[in-house]
Amino acid sequence: MPAERANTLFRQFLATAVAEYKFTSANLGINDPSGEIVARYERLVGTPSRNGRFDAMTLEQSERCIDELIRDETSVAGAASRFSLAQSFQVTKWRIDGQEASTQSSLIIHYGQLPCLSTFLQFESVEEFESVQKVLA
Repeated sequence: MPAERANTLFRQFLATAVAEYKFTSANLGINDPSGEIVARYERLVGTPSRNGRFDAMTLEQSERCIDELIRDETSVAGAASRFSLAQSFQVTKWRIDGQEASTQSSLIIHYGQLPCLSTFLQFESVEEFESVQKVLA
């Protein structure tokens, strides 16, 4: 799935099903034998990479990288296969039928080479689960 589509769907999920969350971490790995792409992302992030890896990025740094990855995907065929970008979030409240429900859940969205959403979701009731399930479907 292209990064732009994944990002849009993830933001829609957060806006619909999540009442409270916080960013916890992000990292980026780039497979770039030439070093040209890594150098561009070093300028974008504002720190040197460690062999093409950027760990412990801020939300702002990771958002800039997502925007750049989206641009790369639209201009260079196969660009996504060079990247592995992950953002982690802690969810503390679901939005269930207009009400807030406490949770201790986590989400990791992966962009680039193997795009997916990794989840650890906690619910207090079957109804909470079914409500969030509808949003994910």
